[in-house]
Amino acid sequence: MSNISTKTFALAAAAAFATATPLALAPDLTPVAVAQNNQAVDVSKTGTLTINKQEGDPGAATGTVEGTEFTVERVQMTNGLNTAAGWTEAGEIVSAGAGEATIDTTFTAQTKATDADGVAAFTDLPVGIYKVTEKTNGNYTVAAPFLVTLPLTQQDGSLTYTPTVSPKNQKLDPTKAADDANANIGDQITYTIKAPVPAGDVLQDGSRTISQFRITDDLQQELTYVADSAEVTLTGADDTTLDEGDYTISNDGQNLTVEFTPAGLQRLETLRADNPGLTVQVVFKAEVNAIPANGKINNTANVYVPNRDEPIQSKPETEKDGDQDTNDTTTQYANVEVTKTLNGNPVEDGKTGDGAEFEIYPCAPEGEGYAVADGAEAIKGTATANSTELATTFTAQGGDVDSAKAAVASGFGMQLNPTVQYCAVETKAPAGYLVNPDPQLLTLTTEGTDTNRPVYTVAVNDVKDNIFGRLPATGERTMLYILALGLVLFGGGAAYQLSRRNA
Repeated sequence: MSNISTKTFALAAAAAFATATPLALAPDLTPVAVAQNNQAVDVSKTGTLTINKQEGDPGAATGTVEGTEFTVERVQMTNGLNTAAGWTEAGEIVSAGAGEATIDTTFTAQTKATDADGVAAFTDLPVGIYKVTEKTNGNYTVAAPFLVTLPLTQQDGSLTYTPTVSPKNQKLDPTKAADDANANIGDQITYTIKAPVPAGDVLQDGSRTISQFRITDDLQQELTYVADSAEVTLTGADDTTLDEGDYTISNDGQNLTVEFTPAGLQRLETLRADNPGLTVQVVFKAEVNAIPANGKINNTANVYVPNRDEPIQSKPETEKDGDQDTNDTTTQYANVEVTKTLNGNPVEDGKTGDGAEFEIYPCAPEGEGYAVADGAEAIKGTATANSTELATTFTAQGGDVDSAKAAVASGFGMQLNPTVQYCAVETKAPAGYLVNPDPQLLTLTTEGTDTNRPVYTVAVNDVKDNIFGRLPATGERTMLYILALGLVLFGGGAAYQLSRRNA
């Protein structure tokens, strides 16, 4: 082959690869145009294409990625790469794009996953042009399919039949938070979605493309989107201005979609180039219209990024369930049962604790017991299972003297965070008994299921108001004064505790 023809295919190969390969997929040996290449392509050789999967932005790898699958397919060509016509054809194939390349069905495609070092090697590849397609791996971005020639021109103009390409991808972890404290039927929950923006497909000429960026949120039927409540902003860059035409917001009362327009995508491309922490934030409100039977209102956002069919799901910004085994941001409702005992007994002197009243508060350990913070709000619930009428005070009912069954105060559909402690506070004692002023810690006694809510229980004991009844008819006046003062102090302490709860 003449020097002219070898020079032609070397230049064509360099140009073809530079056009086809995003910077994020730049090989370790980047092809460049050279003035002279006296090597001829040996079509009898076979080559090896090694993919070194890396995590990070283009030019800034932070580690390797295991378990990413790649498929390598040979592209059909009329001319061989040992001819100038072959390189011209290769350039035309690359210009048309990987999506338009015709696959050579006589070649058996190879699919391999990267190992613990992030490496997948494809061996015994005949000389030609190949299409490389990356498959979805967890929350990592996916590079667009690309084309590469074997052999490949190196910087010094020589040819290599064993090139390495190093795709760099970002791991995207969208989060979702719920401001839902004590939200019940008729109340609103504020949700905040934070979706990191990917680097996109970056070409060797520095241009960058983010072909799509969309966030969807399909609300559970117990929630209704509050019209016009969605606000879209950017964080992670000095200039985070978004114009109204940069995105669209649509909803049907249940499902919310925020989609960036071509102008908005261009804005993201420009900002993302110098701001790896660029994040789209969507804040919106949803009204609670019912409490589900299992007590869980789950919510997960979906983020659609380039080159992936499946969305990346959000995870809770703050985990409520300890070991989080789902992506759901969950608002948890539970039932509460406060058993009323009298001097430690379910029934005393033919009486039950019927009529005692209680409120439920977040509480924390204090001394040998528990205390409710000043200004804390009583938790809302309903007095019957299917009611929508909310209350914060629950009355002990029932009980049976003959069977020695205690009265129970029940609260249904109360929004209890599993990581927070809650206490029952007695606000009214049954007739003839003193209010117990000490907050009593609730305990989870029945785990929630797919069809039933968790149940928290506690027993609150009262003692008889019988001090004066047991005093002798004639006695020391001083003893009467002391006992009367003790009763006043005890009642005052109880009143103080109640005032703190209701503050």
